[in-house]
Amino acid sequence: MTDPIWLIELTGYTAAATSAVYRFATEGYITARTDTPAEVWYEPCVIDPGNLSRSMFANGIGARENPRAEVGFGFVKLANIDGHLDSVFDNSSISFRERQIRILRVQRGAAYSTATVILSAVISQIEAGYDVVTVGIKDRTYELASNHLSTRYAGTNSLPNGVEGVADLAGKIKPLCMGKVFAIRPPCVNTSRLIYQVSTAAIQSGTVRDGGVVLTAGANYTNQSDMETNAPAAGQVRWWLAGGMFRLGSSPVYSVDADVIADLSADSTAAQLLKRLALARGVASGDISAADVTALDALNSAVLGLYIDGELDTVTLMDRVASSVGAYYGFDRLGVLRIGRFDMPSGTAVAVVADWNCRAVDRVKNGQDIPTTTINVKYARYHATATRSDLAGSVTDAAASDMAQEYRVATYTGTLSPNPHKRTETLDRETLIAAKANADTEASRLFTLLGGVRRTHRLSDVLLDDAALSVLDTNAVIALRWPRHGFDNNSGTLRRVLSVTYFFAEQTCDLTVWGD
Repeated sequence: MTDPIWLIELTGYTAAATSAVYRFATEGYITARTDTPAEVWYEPCVIDPGNLSRSMFANGIGARENPRAEVGFGFVKLANIDGHLDSVFDNSSISFRERQIRILRVQRGAAYSTATVILSAVISQIEAGYDVVTVGIKDRTYELASNHLSTRYAGTNSLPNGVEGVADLAGKIKPLCMGKVFAIRPPCVNTSRLIYQVSTAAIQSGTVRDGGVVLTAGANYTNQSDMETNAPAAGQVRWWLAGGMFRLGSSPVYSVDADVIADLSADSTAAQLLKRLALARGVASGDISAADVTALDALNSAVLGLYIDGELDTVTLMDRVASSVGAYYGFDRLGVLRIGRFDMPSGTAVAVVADWNCRAVDRVKNGQDIPTTTINVKYARYHATATRSDLAGSVTDAAASDMAQEYRVATYTGTLSPNPHKRTETLDRETLIAAKANADTEASRLFTLLGGVRRTHRLSDVLLDDAALSVLDTNAVIALRWPRHGFDNNSGTLRRVLSVTYFFAEQTCDLTVWGD
């Protein structure tokens, strides 16, 4: 088969709703009259059709630490020796920033309809050099890298009316509850009527405490007018669930906090929260792998709790959700959000890597050359802790001690036999898990994952066929056949892919892989 032609499609905007596709190729190519688009020319000025790097863990972080999504990056180079591209890339009226780039591969003489999409991503920045234009590439994770919440209190109450607060709340982010959260200290949005808001979204139920003492709940309100008009009995509380608010019947003696069940259990899992966070930022449902959501739900259906009351970006929130159950997330090279759980490599390998299709295998340090035998999973976070002086005298010492701790802790300690190590590691992991039973299960699972020596290797210049490359991504499992480093050179040793860098022109990739 002859070398393919690489097609580059860049979308540039001259107005918010007016765009054009600029087309380039490694050699001249024109679509057929029957193609869509028909009879379109691809200018032959592509020097390098680009690369893309993606990693499950950022900055060399491994499985012991909380995984954090790493934004993929890469570049495409276009020849501009005579300056003929200046009118496009030096034109301030055309914007390419964060617009789509597609890289396709097609055989010479073949119809455009047969072209394979190798990458669908976004443009980070254009560098127009003297004779080369470099188009920076990044994946869609950038869409999640800004504040998740934008709704703020107006501070416009005309007391005793209103639920927007007064000057002290003006400009502050309105809170949002997801899942099941404990001991949050919500803002008082109407000081005259003692109305507090726990979430901008509707909730299922809640429990309110004054100084650690649970307040008796009266009938729920039907709407905001009902809440503002009808006060609860003294010492009681009533909820307006649809508005995420409650009203007290009398002034609190101590600090007020609340436990909130914001969602049904089925909507409070890590998979569902990751999906909901992405959807809230404009990621289309069709761009989220439904199969991945279903699979992660099957692996871990624990109820989580996420309380957002400030300027936190969506990536940070998704990191917290994912790390709670040992999951990962990220956009693949076709722009689809993939999620899953990081486990020991098992199952059927998507590709075989051996000395006939890989130049070198090198072991790299990963901080896991000794096992982790004690796992502390922190769960049921109390967002507002309390000292004894913050609590009513009727609160027991045991309850007071519990309320002083930010987290409850589930501990799993395993033993090794034999144990040649001078010492072993302890892992402390903060999670959003709500229940002890689920935290115990996760602690045990983490010991299975980390209770042995784990190794990381770098594989250089891996050459794979199209079928293997189409499914090769972070978290995929490969079979590594290699005569050194303790690998099985006959049947292969399973390894999980931590990172991958695709080199489109060479049709090769570099991999970082992990296992026991």
